[in-house]
Amino acid sequence: MEHKYLEEALSYYNIDASAVVLLRHNENLTYRVGKDYLLQIHKPVEGFSAEYIYEGLERIAVYKAEIAFQEHLKKQGMQIRETIENCRGERITKLCDGTLVTVSRWIEGESLDKIELNDELCYQIGDMLARLHRDAKGFRTLPVKSYDKHHCEYTKKRMQALEDKGLDTRFTKIMQRACVSIGITLEEVQNEFIMLHGDLSPSNILKTSYGLVAIDFSFFGIGHPMFDLAVLFGNIGGLARRRKIAEGYRDAGGTINYKVLDACFVLTLLDCIGIHYEQWSKQDWFEPRMKRWYKETLEPYVRGERLYADDFYLLHVTG
Repeated sequence: MEHKYLEEALSYYNIDASAVVLLRHNENLTYRVGKDYLLQIHKPVEGFSAEYIYEGLERIAVYKAEIAFQEHLKKQGMQIRETIENCRGERITKLCDGTLVTVSRWIEGESLDKIELNDELCYQIGDMLARLHRDAKGFRTLPVKSYDKHHCEYTKKRMQALEDKGLDTRFTKIMQRACVSIGITLEEVQNEFIMLHGDLSPSNILKTSYGLVAIDFSFFGIGHPMFDLAVLFGNIGGLARRRKIAEGYRDAGGTINYKVLDACFVLTLLDCIGIHYEQWSKQDWFEPRMKRWYKETLEPYVRGERLYADDFYLLHVTG
């Protein structure tokens, strides 16, 4: 099946396809084509359930908005993968079954998930994020995902639906309560919303000769800047690393709001569970990890307690 999509997708582009390598398959089938191009077939892997995030949105319009945002960042001086046109002069290709495809110019670099993250790199991550947020201010494009109160309502429905898929009611109930609290917090700071990357994990940051480069804006949208920082903190463990990221972010002009950071940290956790549950629930690690999330994150949050101390220590983590 992958070969079928790949062959049709490449037929729309006049590029050297003599060497094609599958890089990964999560929300997209992602390939390196030759030395110069990155091909993304927007077909998620089985069990990757992100549709609830896009409720009410036309996907091709969202991808067009994503390209517009990246072009804006490029004009501001950021290094960004540049989407190329197909043989019809279109930036987005629609295959026969409606699957969407984009091709971008390759940026040479090493993904940070393959590198030991030292203090210097963590500081640079924070610096890069602050610059991205600075350059995003004042830019608006529609339609996009909104990480706001309405998104919390969609997430709440998704958490409720997980009961039918076998998740313990004890967990789904507290996750729904958390969604309500998060929505209230985000509504209070909606005037601070900007365009976000939405998925800044180490695998979506390249170390290049230009410095660090953010890639794969598939979950970009509008929301509070703390959402991007929360995604980083959720994907990069260790107190010292979080402190260095925060130092770089602040030194480059970023401001940290702890109440919103806590809310966004929980929201990113809930979205990860909502998206990956069908895959994760089959793994031995998931049940004990879910119990830890319940005790260390969800319970304290719905009680109104802080999650992050001022020095970025996670207050309720026991081990």
